[in-house]
Amino acid sequence: MGDEGETNNEQSGTVNGPVAQVGAVYGGVHFGGQHQEPVVPRQLPQAVAPFTGQADELAALHAVLADSARAVVISAVEGTTGIGKTALAVHWANQVADRFPGGQLYADLRGSDPSGWPARPGDVLRSFLEALGEDRIPSDVAAQAARYRTLLADKPVLVVLDDVRDAEQVRPLLPGGSNSFIVLTSRNPLTGLIAEGARSLMLDVLSAVEARELLVRRLGEDRLAAEPQAADELIELCGRLPQALSVVAASAAGVPFSALAAELRNAVSPPGVGNLSARMAAVLDWARARTAPPPVDGDWRSRVRTPVWLRSPKVLFAAAAAVAATTLFVSTPMIAASSFLGLGYFLIRFAMLFAGLVLMERPSGRGAVGTGLVVANAVYCLVDALASIHAEADVWVWLEFFSVIAFTVLLVMRLAPFDVLPRRARIVPPTRRPLAYVVVGAAAAQFILLFAGIPHEYGSMTVLAGVGALAALLPVVAIGGLCAATALTEPGDESQRAFVAATVAAYLGPELLLLLGSLLLGPRFTYLGNAFWSDGAYQGSWGTFAVAQAVAAAALLASTWVLLRRAAARA
Repeated sequence: MGDEGETNNEQSGTVNGPVAQVGAVYGGVHFGGQHQEPVVPRQLPQAVAPFTGQADELAALHAVLADSARAVVISAVEGTTGIGKTALAVHWANQVADRFPGGQLYADLRGSDPSGWPARPGDVLRSFLEALGEDRIPSDVAAQAARYRTLLADKPVLVVLDDVRDAEQVRPLLPGGSNSFIVLTSRNPLTGLIAEGARSLMLDVLSAVEARELLVRRLGEDRLAAEPQAADELIELCGRLPQALSVVAASAAGVPFSALAAELRNAVSPPGVGNLSARMAAVLDWARARTAPPPVDGDWRSRVRTPVWLRSPKVLFAAAAAVAATTLFVSTPMIAASSFLGLGYFLIRFAMLFAGLVLMERPSGRGAVGTGLVVANAVYCLVDALASIHAEADVWVWLEFFSVIAFTVLLVMRLAPFDVLPRRARIVPPTRRPLAYVVVGAAAAQFILLFAGIPHEYGSMTVLAGVGALAALLPVVAIGGLCAATALTEPGDESQRAFVAATVAAYLGPELLLLLGSLLLGPRFTYLGNAFWSDGAYQGSWGTFAVAQAVAAAALLASTWVLLRRAAARA
């Protein structure tokens, strides 16, 4: 530095850190970003007030925590509902929350919801990582779980996982380290986790004294003293289940106990008859019927209900069996013309359909694969029904069509409400993924081939010709569109990739087998794709058409699978 006001920008030597050019400096110089306070999640729901009974269970939870255990499973005797698992877990967690300054995480995994879809571990992990302040969250579930365990390794965090379906659903959500404590509630005992060191706490119904205390704290001692016998009957009719008693207490405002007991007596089984879960369900049905508003004349919404049984997997299996039976019956000409090659094709399709229905009920990736198998074959069944209407709209064809529509509606009802809405995907230019050109080109080739070749009557503009066009177009829109969207957008998480892979393979795989297999039979049977086929009655190069279809389908399948594998490798 020279005279005052003179600036010297020269520097010599080696610099191993930040360099700043400044004028006069008074005080210290500090480098680095702004210090951020750690994010402390507080996700526990509000505790049930007033909480009554289960004093021994609360003491047992405190003892487990004092014993340096890391996890406890709260389950119900005989898998009973309404026994108070969630209320106990949340009440106790709020009591000890101050002992976990690292925060409290909570998630409802919906494992026992008969009309919903269990929460996926990847979705819960993403929400936990966001609650912990993470900005860049991996798309792969394994990477999310690793990051989650890293963040909680040295933090005293309380994790409450409610309504767990099974050990597989919850295993990725178990934090590492020894400072965290995990509370799990489930209808099932989760023996796999208990064998690995988790403590077990089995809940039973309230005692008669505890059940009476619950009603006293909700309604007051004077109400119970005025009708002691009716109160005792209500307690027994409710099976001494905390949730059932709370429902009855909520309905008791301004209504004598004797009247409530008479209503419940007609709605539920006598005390000691039937299982407790059925009693809990009967009490809930009684309460809903009691509080339902009267129907309004002309209001169809008040008369139309969606029965829970329509969402049952058994009903979906029955609908799938009806689809399989009617499709096979309608397709007997094709099966006969193909020397039973078509029979093998249908058996493969329906085997995948029923396997998908089984896997769809499983958590995580297997559930996504099952959903993909079911969706792909549902698309084919709809295509086959539309093509059959185009060919010959007899009674059996319409039965096939309506059975497919019923199955599709039931499938949507089973999957809804959709737990995870697709995030807005960012478009990726195909120049960064050359295989995207192959995917889009193969889908476009299928579109051109189908409209150029089948069926002949597209130009007549009749209703049946339109149905045939719809049958040819539907797979291009559904399967080809899914492949193109996968190729041109950012890859999703593991479950989304598994769904896309299963859907594409389940639709195009059997199509390829039948396209290539039909070439061995000569001109008497040529499969043209999408439920259309020729038995030699038409003139033209149907063999060349089938080969072109096979090439386009193979290119679409192979390129999509390679893109998915590369996305999985990068995740």
